[in-house]
Amino acid sequence: MIISSRPGRSKKQIREEMLDALSAIPFPDLISKSGSLSDRFFDFARTATAQIFGRTIVSFCPFGNEPQINVEVEGGGEVYRVSYVRIDDWQARRMSARLARRDTPDLWEEFDPGNGLKVFQPLASIPLAKTEEVSVILVPGLAFTRNGSRLGRGAGFYDRFLDAHPAALRLGVAFSEQILESLPEEEWDERVDIILTDREIITTNSYGDWTNHGKIIHRNQT
Repeated sequence: MIISSRPGRSKKQIREEMLDALSAIPFPDLISKSGSLSDRFFDFARTATAQIFGRTIVSFCPFGNEPQINVEVEGGGEVYRVSYVRIDDWQARRMSARLARRDTPDLWEEFDPGNGLKVFQPLASIPLAKTEEVSVILVPGLAFTRNGSRLGRGAGFYDRFLDAHPAALRLGVAFSEQILESLPEEEWDERVDIILTDREIITTNSYGDWTNHGKIIHRNQT
């Protein structure tokens, strides 16, 4: 899966190319690459114990062939609290983080916005994760760059959610083929601070801020 990063392409063109590329990944490769991603997450969590101990990590359930990353330890042995995003209002593009686990399926529901995509998410009755207790937000995307630029699906859910959690570490989740040299950006596009792929961990200057202080104090979007 090789995607050109030639300049001048629109967001729409890049989205179409990335969606085609992701859908072409054979299922065994998807599982293997996702397993490598999960291993890298747990490596990250071990090195960041001081920053995440007793705090909340926000993850997501993937659409289609997005990375199937796992943040849960069997039996609930994490040093952090686990939560997942929930779409509360599709029209307003509003999400929240709920203190649910994927190993408790009775606390989940299927959400169908009517656009051909379906996602599992926590029930509305599940308690909210407190904003001030969120340490890390796992962020899916169709493409990223090494300086933290991100291209999502275009609805703006994550741009709004990240803007509401400015001190949390934004951890992009991607396969290595989703890392491009450049992406078109607009003023409302929110960047990530670190990117995990199945091959490497990519950090930006903001990551050092988080490791030193346990939160992002000076967020640089340039």
